[in-house]
Amino acid sequence: MNQILFYCQSWSVGYKEPLGISTSQWAEKRHKSGDTYTVLVGSENTPSCFIDVMKNRGWVSVSFLDKDKREFLVYSFKIINDNKLFLSMAIYREFIEGIDRVASGTTYIFKENGHTVIRKENIEPHSLEESETFTDVSGNYDKFPDFGCYDSLIKIDR
Repeated sequence: MNQILFYCQSWSVGYKEPLGISTSQWAEKRHKSGDTYTVLVGSENTPSCFIDVMKNRGWVSVSFLDKDKREFLVYSFKIINDNKLFLSMAIYREFIEGIDRVASGTTYIFKENGHTVIRKENIEPHSLEESETFTDVSGNYDKFPDFGCYDSLIKIDR
């Protein structure tokens, strides 16, 4: 893919903008020390997605943005054995057209043994359905990324 990458302290979901834009040298230093940083993919102001790398906290998350810069898909990976990731949660949201309000969402919570919880929620009128199943989670594993190498994380279809 070889996307253009930008780095910052974090992405503000509310303001839909990066906070604390910084250099790749700053981000690489944080990557090596395990400190938190955010990768903006494709654009500094209108990224297609952003990646929160939080090695010292044990997580990496990828948030995909729609044309209105709303998080429509979020993948949360738990760090296992320092260099391996496990997709432990996926959230898909649909929005009310033209505004930033969520209309519905589906959350998938995965355990390494395959146990999966699926929560489907509609906002108005409110309803919540929850089911449990076992699924093949062999595709939920990934490698903790080397600095600047995030292509495997930014796949929408998992």
